[in-house]
Amino acid sequence: MTAHVLFVDDEEPNLVVFEAVCGDDFPVLTASSAAAGLQLMQEHEIGVVLTDQRMPGMTGIELLEQVENEYPETIRLLITAYSDLQAAEDAINRGHVRRYMRKPWEPEVLRAELRDAIDLYNLNTRVKQLEQRLLETERAYSVSVVASGLAEELRNPVGWIRNNLTVIETSIGAATAALEEATPNVTRARGTLAQVENAVIDARDGVKRILELTEEMAKAPEEVEAEIVDLADAVRVALRKAESSGLRGRALIEVTTGVEPKVMATRTNIVQIALNLLANAIQRAASREGGQGVVRVTTAMLGDRAVLDVSDNGPLMGADQMEAVFKPFGVGGRLQGAGVGLAISKRIAEELGGELEVSAVDDKETRFRLTLPPATNGKRRA
Repeated sequence: MTAHVLFVDDEEPNLVVFEAVCGDDFPVLTASSAAAGLQLMQEHEIGVVLTDQRMPGMTGIELLEQVENEYPETIRLLITAYSDLQAAEDAINRGHVRRYMRKPWEPEVLRAELRDAIDLYNLNTRVKQLEQRLLETERAYSVSVVASGLAEELRNPVGWIRNNLTVIETSIGAATAALEEATPNVTRARGTLAQVENAVIDARDGVKRILELTEEMAKAPEEVEAEIVDLADAVRVALRKAESSGLRGRALIEVTTGVEPKVMATRTNIVQIALNLLANAIQRAASREGGQGVVRVTTAMLGDRAVLDVSDNGPLMGADQMEAVFKPFGVGGRLQGAGVGLAISKRIAEELGGELEVSAVDDKETRFRLTLPPATNGKRRA
């Protein structure tokens, strides 16, 4: 869909002149009132709104304030007389208007302003589309974490079933052979059949575990039970995943997990946070100039809080970077630097009643600290 330029002015001659001056360069729509302009915005994609300030019923600034609320992506421009400059400047300061132009406007200047505004609108649109694709990638990544965890959980019960089927097959063969001898050996047949009974019990346990896992997957997200999760164990799982993704070899990783604090959460969420923090730290450490990149991982109890620290000696971050690092598409990232991993990790931490913060350590390292309430005997919904 092509984004239009909408010009709103209550004087018909101005609308005719505008369309004549700009109609060849842009897809143009015109309206003789604010109400008509808002109606056109409902029917078309409007990239830029250019409006006169003095109009009956609703002024240009009032119109653009409403456009800002209802169509925040649209670029807003104001045409004003000299006597209205203070109002225009106030509107710019409050963010309602991107720029104003004085009457009478010059055709070349007007076209240049509109061209810049359309370019900005198109750029913002492409960025939003990219953000959406990356968020979809992040969701797919989260699904892959769940799938990977499920595969690990299924591996053991499937192995039990396979091994016990082998025992059952072998034992039945041995019992059959004992009974088919010239003098049937009933005692030996009974002994091998007893092994079959034990193998069937073990196989049932494997089937039961698989059914439990599939039932857990079938639950709606709000029905998933939180469980006691070992932070140190989550770090070990995340390290294995980082190694399988090729990240781990890019920096020296030092892990200290003498204290293994427990938290109440879903294991997948904690592993996802640990992996995002590791991936971010490894990428930062790998970009260190003139020396070995090092990542330090520590779990601990500080007061009444369970703590996971992930530090790196990569490039130091300024205050503005630290402020933006947890925003989607800020300076942080996850696997392959998508830029949303840290934002999602912070959201998960806060949903669990904890915090995720970043700080400088001795002007040499950057530390990301996850703090969570420790596990209790009670359970809650994740």
